[in-house]
Amino acid sequence: MSDSTKDALLRVEGLSQRFPVARNVFGRPTRWLHAVENVSLTLSRGETLGIVGESGCGKSTLARSVLHLLEPSEGRVSFEGRDLNQLRAGEMRELRRQMQIVLQDPFGALNPRRTVGSSISDGLVGTDKRRRAEELLERVGLRATDYGRYPHEFSGGQRQRICIARALAPNPRLIVADEAVSALDVSVQAQILNLLAELRADLGLSFLFISHNLAVVRAFCDRVAVMYLGRVVECGPTETIFTDPAHPYTRALISAVPVPDPACRHQHVPLRGELPSPLSPPSGCAFRTRCPHAADICAQSVPALDLLPGGRAAACLRLNEVPRGPVWLQAKECVVC
Repeated sequence: MSDSTKDALLRVEGLSQRFPVARNVFGRPTRWLHAVENVSLTLSRGETLGIVGESGCGKSTLARSVLHLLEPSEGRVSFEGRDLNQLRAGEMRELRRQMQIVLQDPFGALNPRRTVGSSISDGLVGTDKRRRAEELLERVGLRATDYGRYPHEFSGGQRQRICIARALAPNPRLIVADEAVSALDVSVQAQILNLLAELRADLGLSFLFISHNLAVVRAFCDRVAVMYLGRVVECGPTETIFTDPAHPYTRALISAVPVPDPACRHQHVPLRGELPSPLSPPSGCAFRTRCPHAADICAQSVPALDLLPGGRAAACLRLNEVPRGPVWLQAKECVVC
């Protein structure tokens, strides 16, 4: 829920993604895995939206559904005002040049039998593809002479730079980074994040940035959407989410982030039980089985995202009963919160 909708590059409305896991004798699905449920988001031009949550909450499925690499079960995705559901296959292939993805594993994302230059050139059109591919290699901090080398000759960070160069080849407007730095060493993560920030500033790119690393999300993203069991439970400006989380799950998630500062006092927010199965999600609020503030009403209806002051929204029926303020309490010398 961006403050400005007129500049929305990407709009997701009521998107759900369910997968059949059992069928009857007639081949009709009888049981579903609820990977993503009724997600609505907007992404403005030049903005970076972070998607966070526990493993299995539907972050990567949401990304692939947004790009229509998976056909959504329900809902609508619009890119620059064009409804992706209404596009023919050829139109979708052409539009997808404007929406590129950088995956988590740079070791498996490149064809080991092809030179990195040829992989990058696949996304280029027109003449003199080699020169332009060499320019992209230099743009991401590698050398033009690396064009004829193979993926096994590069380190993990260098391979991720090559994947970024390949994503930049079609001149996209949106890049989906799906755990793009999680497989890299911390020092290399910082280098890749600095590169992405530089590209965002120079090229005006928008990012859908999926990560389980909250520190990285806080440093890189303008806004954050918090997912739990396939649903967005809170969305808003990054600093607002981190310094004044509203939803009880967001508070628990942020309280689990270690802060290497002895001047900060930790206000731990415990969670009870285990993450429910997406094969049989709880009735009403999906988080109620682990929420310390759950009441009978929480089992009766699914909470909608309600707008709150500060340009953010949260989906909780008992927001007035949830403690507010930072989960890392600021002492005199603490500069983290």
